[in-house]
Amino acid sequence: MKTTSTAVVILILMSALFSCTERIDIELKENFRRIVVEGTITSDTTAHRVRLTTTTNYFYGEEPPVVAEAIVYLDNGNQKIQLDETPVGSGVYQTPADYYGIPGTAYQLEINIKEPIGDQDFFTASNTMPETALSIDSISLEYEPTFEIWFVKLYALDPPTTDFYRIDVQVNDLLISDTASRAQVTDDRFFNGNNTNGLTVSILRKDEVNVGDTVTLLLSSITEDYYRFFMQLQMESGFSSPLFSGPPANVTSNIKEGGLGFFAAMGRARKTLIVTDEVWTNTGR
Repeated sequence: MKTTSTAVVILILMSALFSCTERIDIELKENFRRIVVEGTITSDTTAHRVRLTTTTNYFYGEEPPVVAEAIVYLDNGNQKIQLDETPVGSGVYQTPADYYGIPGTAYQLEINIKEPIGDQDFFTASNTMPETALSIDSISLEYEPTFEIWFVKLYALDPPTTDFYRIDVQVNDLLISDTASRAQVTDDRFFNGNNTNGLTVSILRKDEVNVGDTVTLLLSSITEDYYRFFMQLQMESGFSSPLFSGPPANVTSNIKEGGLGFFAAMGRARKTLIVTDEVWTNTGR
């Protein structure tokens, strides 16, 4: 009986092995392109950037091609300015360095390109910078020796309105959360109208923090559509579980005329701390 069972298992494994050898050629539309827009306006006084690239085929192993020599306008209803490509040929378009966004204001992006992409040479996007009464009191760092990581904790009073936030962390002049996997977005359902009381909002690796460093938490008020866009972006670009889950889909975009990406307007608050010897002793070094 045992010998028969073993033989059956071997036959099943051999059948599975040799039944999966058929070659399947997947036809890809390699000539179909779309414009990709990455743009953000915040309430900070700085040169705000809009980056233009194009989609590529699945097996393209280089940086996506940039869209240079475009004419890009930013309109807030009272003032319409043209963004400069800096440096020329980079596909990155910037506002003047003294430009800042105003909460409650609607912003429209207009993009004219030299050669059509997807039969389109004109693209638009709009987003309104949210207003929020959130007030940051302070931030703190707490070391977790088991995993050798730092917890960045937020102490703030959230207003009773429904709000959405993006969370970024900067150490000295380096933005740590410069990828979708490191930045975070959240709604306020679990602390709406209350104090956050040391809520962990970000994680830093042990080697990313040293004595004397300045750690800055950037808390941006975002729209619900940007919140949903970013959640989809993290889901599609991250690890898929279970392994054989459904096929990926295009992430929601607010770029009209068939474009991809997102143009966002964010009201930003910040809080900093300096890593002292007292904080450092908690690492056990």
